Amino acid sequence: MPISTSSFGDSRDSKYSEYERADLYDQETMDFPGLTPEAAEALLKKLGGGVVEKHRLLEGLGWKATIAPIPAGASVTFDAHDELLEDLLRRFEEMVTRAQS
Repeated sequence: MPISTSSFGDSRDSKYSEYERADLYDQETMDFPGLTPEAAEALLKKLGGGVVEKHRLLEGLGWKATIAPIPAGASVTFDAHDELLEDLLRRFEEMVTRAQS
């Protein structure tokens, strides 16, 4: 469970368990030239991600993102519930475009 989601310690904790099933997750990696790992982290936080490992790994409800530095910028690997992946990618790309404008 993401660190940004509260735990009630009762039956409500399993409410979103379908988002934790690995067989429902897809993965996609995208490179973002000119984007620093720090900037990638800041944008992923705006999408609701909680920091698990600073400038490296963030988790949200139904997704996680791994940031890796590349010579030209940052690479982000999204591991998300199949219903969320395309929307997450689109929204993140739009945020990067706006941030670099």
